[in-house]
Amino acid sequence: MTAPSFIRYANTDTLSLRQLDELNGVPKGTSFRAFKACREELVEGEDYFLLQADRHEGLINELKAANCTYATTVNLILLTRAGYQRMRAGSGKRP
Repeated sequence: MTAPSFIRYANTDTLSLRQLDELNGVPKGTSFRAFKACREELVEGEDYFLLQADRHEGLINELKAANCTYATTVNLILLTRAGYQRMRAGSGKRP
């Protein structure tokens, strides 16, 4: 599989949870469950961005149309490289 195109947000390269599921060849929702498991250890604005539907509806719909997010996405989570690495490590803990 080819690497997904990054979503540029807040001057940061990010990936959606759908992109991470596809990148890793795992079923829908796997990245979301991994994110939830270590969310307490991640820092919003550094490791991930949470885009609320009421404030970012246009961008979310644009990313849905580009197949970067799931059609059922309401609020969008975008992971940074650092957040993805912490999430993959399984704990989200900082070194």
